[in-house]
Amino acid sequence: MADMQARHQGGEDRVVDFDEQFCMIEKRVRALIAQKTSLTARVKELEQELIQTRRMVREFEHYHSKELHIREKIEHVLNALESVALKK
Repeated sequence: MADMQARHQGGEDRVVDFDEQFCMIEKRVRALIAQKTSLTARVKELEQELIQTRRMVREFEHYHSKELHIREKIEHVLNALESVALKK
């Protein structure tokens, strides 16, 4: 009888161990799901930042191009003024 109680107790320990392990695994899975959700949201934020940064770079390149064009015009006008001044 003592032998059967020992076997029975051992079986219960295994069930308890499995239950504990299952709970631990379930908690870990929930934590991973929460982490995935958080990381997915962060990726979306970073994608939006990237889109905005690219837009800003295009605007900067556009204004830089305009600046260079205006400088060329100013240099052309200055050269014309200098040649007029030299003719006088």
